[in-house]
Amino acid sequence: MSTLERLGSLDMTWLQIERSTNLMQVIGVLVLATPLDRNALADCLRTRLLPLERFGQHILRDTVGAIWESGQVDLDAHIVTAALPPGDERAGLEALIGELAATPLDPARPLWQLHLVPGYRGGSALVARVHQCIADSIALIGVLQSLTDPKPAAEPPPPPEAPNLFDRLYAPLTDAVIDSIKLSGAIWARYLSLLFNPTQVFDYARASTALALEIGKLAGLHDDSHTFLKGEPKGVKHVSWSAPVTESAVAAIARARETTPNAVLLAALSGALHDHLAQQGSPTTGVELRTLMPVNLRTEDTPDVLGNRWGFMPLELPVGIADPLDRLAETHRRVAHFTESYDAQRALGIFSLIGQTPRAVQLQALKLLATKSTALLCHVPGAHRPRFLAGAQIVEQMFWSPPSGDLGLAISIVSYDGSYRVGLLADAAMVATPAAITDRIQAQLDALGTKAPRRRKAPA
Repeated sequence: MSTLERLGSLDMTWLQIERSTNLMQVIGVLVLATPLDRNALADCLRTRLLPLERFGQHILRDTVGAIWESGQVDLDAHIVTAALPPGDERAGLEALIGELAATPLDPARPLWQLHLVPGYRGGSALVARVHQCIADSIALIGVLQSLTDPKPAAEPPPPPEAPNLFDRLYAPLTDAVIDSIKLSGAIWARYLSLLFNPTQVFDYARASTALALEIGKLAGLHDDSHTFLKGEPKGVKHVSWSAPVTESAVAAIARARETTPNAVLLAALSGALHDHLAQQGSPTTGVELRTLMPVNLRTEDTPDVLGNRWGFMPLELPVGIADPLDRLAETHRRVAHFTESYDAQRALGIFSLIGQTPRAVQLQALKLLATKSTALLCHVPGAHRPRFLAGAQIVEQMFWSPPSGDLGLAISIVSYDGSYRVGLLADAAMVATPAAITDRIQAQLDALGTKAPRRRKAPA
């Protein structure tokens, strides 16, 4: 029997701000060592995914907003077999992902779909798309984890491992963090009430006050550098991700340079962007690229695991520093400051609020966001040991959250099974060949390596 439920304001946001040139889809790709059996995959989805109500609901539009309607799910329509053209399999897979990132999901069905590529490098590849109105990428990572097992045969998951700084961004807010936020007046109380209770009756006056607060925080940031990485998306998407870099190699560089693995990775990313800008003839001196990093705004007792409960923390990359070790030292300083100042009050919750505002306000807020930032940056913590999907071992994984408005660049740093990979999803108007950036990551790490000259120690 069909059931109806109105979309909450936070989830409605991602329907409202979607453009044909920037679809609000979370994209993931898994590469599996052995062929993935389609029937086994369907059984896994039937028993583990479909019990999550949102994955069995489609959306009905009305004059007020939108409604979730439940019904029967045709898995044959949600698991599509895709063949790659002859030739370079990796290039073919990247082209498929870029095409899917620019292709809308069927609005008459639940807003998710999987494309299974059999025979990819002797195994399989699986490309997943989920509309952000179902859940943010933080929640969807948990959903993916629930579909996989630590061994080919299902068994209870191992205990969680201790998180590092960027893992902590994905953890629910603890009572201690919430208590540390200075609720100096009714504005913050009303604002947090909206974030933590998104299904409550929407109060336009309260939302307007909270949105004004968010726009004020955003407007207070200086504009980051104007480079060709800014512009107007055209709707043609390309993706690429780097070769794996072992966690042990990154840790060795961090020890030698007296910094952290996170600073090493971000410095390498900054260096790759620096060299790409220089190769394109763009000035690099003094260039600052602000990224927005997702932060989980769920509390420990948030009742639902899906939905959108996230904000953004700004982190500037020192792309304009030419010397690799100077760049690392500055990145170290910024990451340390980021760590010390992390709290929910600094997080930008603008996307939690603009979905129910007039279209003109949405466009203004999104334009301001693109003025103040260049890219969405997600650091995705994965399993430290191999995981299995429907009996097939996952050997690579990559995810991207959708950049919104006029942002045309999504960057992901994904850890899995002892290695890191850096991935880009870019609009062709900003970056026509993302591999020109991701292919530079290893060279940047080499420049920071233990054999490189030790010019100075990173500041404490």
